[in-house]
Amino acid sequence: MTGNPGVDRIGDAIQLAGAYFDTGNHEHGREVLRRSLSQHPNDPSLLAHLARAEYLLDNYPGAATSAYAALSAAPQDELAMRIYALSLAGVGRLYDALWMAWRGVTAHPNEPMQHRVYARLLQQSRQLPSALLAVDESLRLDPASPDALVLRGSILHDLGRMSESTASYRQALSLDASHAAALHNMAVNRMQRGNFRRAVRGFLGAAGSDPTLGDLVRMNIGAVLANILTRATILAVVLGLLVAFVGSVHSNGQPTLTLQVVTGLDTGVLIAVLGWLVRAIPRRVLASALRDRVVVAARIVHALLAVGVGAWATAFGEGAWMIPIGVLLIISGVILLRVGLITGM
Repeated sequence: MTGNPGVDRIGDAIQLAGAYFDTGNHEHGREVLRRSLSQHPNDPSLLAHLARAEYLLDNYPGAATSAYAALSAAPQDELAMRIYALSLAGVGRLYDALWMAWRGVTAHPNEPMQHRVYARLLQQSRQLPSALLAVDESLRLDPASPDALVLRGSILHDLGRMSESTASYRQALSLDASHAAALHNMAVNRMQRGNFRRAVRGFLGAAGSDPTLGDLVRMNIGAVLANILTRATILAVVLGLLVAFVGSVHSNGQPTLTLQVVTGLDTGVLIAVLGWLVRAIPRRVLASALRDRVVVAARIVHALLAVGVGAWATAFGEGAWMIPIGVLLIISGVILLRVGLITGM
């Protein structure tokens, strides 16, 4: 039996709250800490961990208040310094957050998480070379940290060093194969390099590892769709031009075989693009990504209509009606491309 049961109760509360945090049950962890604080209202450890709970719940003002209270009682508390810096950034006080993070690094130079927080805030302030130095110091102290490697990859991405960024994400995944942020960020790199199939697989893998990324994954898969369907719209506009030519040439009594072959090739490429979308993206995810993207959905309809008209022109190559249909495909496609440029879709 210890001589100070109050200290034991504080430690038990922090340990129980930490167990809740580890399972993502942040609200229960906060309630445990609040109950303990009702008996020990000025304990800096409880205040620091309550600040952590508030930060995890995205209550940045509450996190800043609790962290400040903890630092008033224990100015060098490592956790409180870290959470205070992050929560200040969360409320938009980035300059103050950087100063607090720098204080944390100088007070705890051998704590890798302090260097990681400093690197993250330097990245937010676009001081990218300094951020890279800070995260490298964090990795020197803890070379097996996948979180630090993911942050390093993100900073390298912002510096335009894509190959090194991807290598850093791969290193993180070698330590934790299901690391959601590494999977997601590597998928972003692949998307920006035009490797859409592997990008989609990466986004889906990230969502499977961390369901809280669902909205972000849907947004990025929507970006992949917008990119692919922009190309599909261009193919459909060209197809509309070819269809109109086939109709015009046939109306003049001239042979259309060459135009029909070219039309068939364009139709085939467009079918391949739409088939890729169906195979690469699960229908449920596809429907979810299109829910708020009317322009992208309109492009799919436009492409399907173009495929139907192109198949008819390829197979039969006749009918003056194809001229206005082709012109309509061209005009609607140009409108969709124009709207896409304006809306980013």
